[in-house]
Amino acid sequence: MEILSDVHLIDGVTANTYLALGDQITLIDTGTPGKQGNIINYLQKELKSKPKNIKTIVLTHHHMDHTGSLYELKKITNADIAAYKDDIDIISGKKSSSDPIYMRFVSRLMAMFTSYKFIKPDINLEENDIVDNYRVIHTPGHTPGSIALYNSDNGVIFVGDTLTYDGNKVGGPPSFLINDKEALKKSVKKISDLEPNIMLSGHGKPLTENTSEMIREFYKTL
Repeated sequence: MEILSDVHLIDGVTANTYLALGDQITLIDTGTPGKQGNIINYLQKELKSKPKNIKTIVLTHHHMDHTGSLYELKKITNADIAAYKDDIDIISGKKSSSDPIYMRFVSRLMAMFTSYKFIKPDINLEENDIVDNYRVIHTPGHTPGSIALYNSDNGVIFVGDTLTYDGNKVGGPPSFLINDKEALKKSVKKISDLEPNIMLSGHGKPLTENTSEMIREFYKTL
């Protein structure tokens, strides 16, 4: 689905996956295991482009519904994988997550019953790094290495699972999926202060109107 001419949402991959078209093509998150076909089909049919034109895959955080098809997409595209430094070892499989027990249980089940494979990211992101036209904003709370990606030119911010929009109101992760409540509150404030025009989250719908105001209203509830 085209959100802007240079931003596209790919349906059917469980967690939302996006293509950002700038000086290169950047893929943001990869969906659950086995969803690489959905992403490549969209790229080829809707954008008339080739897999090799995806130069970077950015992960908003380490959860498997966002990294599930990473291994296969790396093989298909040979793109550089970029993730924030605090989630790198979890994505690589070198370290277990500090998620709440429920999330760790779900992740283990998904790994057991899918083709999920760990892979080491190529790029270790830090605060204010630039990926194509997007600035890395560290937004811990859901996971220690959660990030947002913000482009001040088009006003778009990709927020991963730090925020959601259900078509009616802005929310955050369920309480049992929050790694650090105080860190999450600070992260929402950081996003609010940017005053984005369009918010694109890992779950839910695109928020394209009254975006900054609705994020501020949610922050007041934390």
